Amino acid sequence: MNKSANLGDQSLDLRYMQVDVSLISAADLPGMTISDTFNHTEFITFIERSEKGLVCLIRVEFENPAVLENDHTVFEILEVKSQTAHSALVKVLFTGPIPLLFCNDEDAWWVSPSQLNKSGMKLTIRGTIKALRRIREDLSKLVGNGFKVKLGEESLKGPEFIDLLPEKQRLVLDKAIEMGYYSRPRGCTQRDIARMMDLKQATVSEHLQSAEAKIIDSITN
Repeated sequence: MNKSANLGDQSLDLRYMQVDVSLISAADLPGMTISDTFNHTEFITFIERSEKGLVCLIRVEFENPAVLENDHTVFEILEVKSQTAHSALVKVLFTGPIPLLFCNDEDAWWVSPSQLNKSGMKLTIRGTIKALRRIREDLSKLVGNGFKVKLGEESLKGPEFIDLLPEKQRLVLDKAIEMGYYSRPRGCTQRDIARMMDLKQATVSEHLQSAEAKIIDSITN
């Protein structure tokens, strides 16, 4: 019963964190070689953790379908679910250092939208505040400071941040959330927010950036 209660408590503070990593910053990670084989790799869903790594469903795009038969450094294709001339939906076992972070931390999950292409990698992570801190620390060990962190709408509107932000930043952030600025797809632009609040776009941008930075620091540091 205590275990269930703890899980229930954890579910109250789940957050979304999005991490952008450039190919240059992550050049030493074996997973970056995926972009040499596939034009685009999109995470679809997590299936299960195993002793070897994460079993996931992904979508890959390629020039030649023969690459599906290759040996891949950080994942093993377990099953090709469906395939066209230039794309496939495949079940894979991810074994690289980043997937292993999620094997070792059951309070954080790798979720969609996450993708890897020629310009870099984007990971969306859902988990408890403590788990997101651990994941960020572990990512720092892997790629240094070569990544950017963004928080999802659910994180930004947490009531615990009311006292953290100055009133003007809070008002602009609240209006941005209300108008769908942090929704997927985005429901408005900074210019729309500025027009609605009778502010300059530069002022809106400054307030949002400052608010986001403070909230990110409070959650992930």
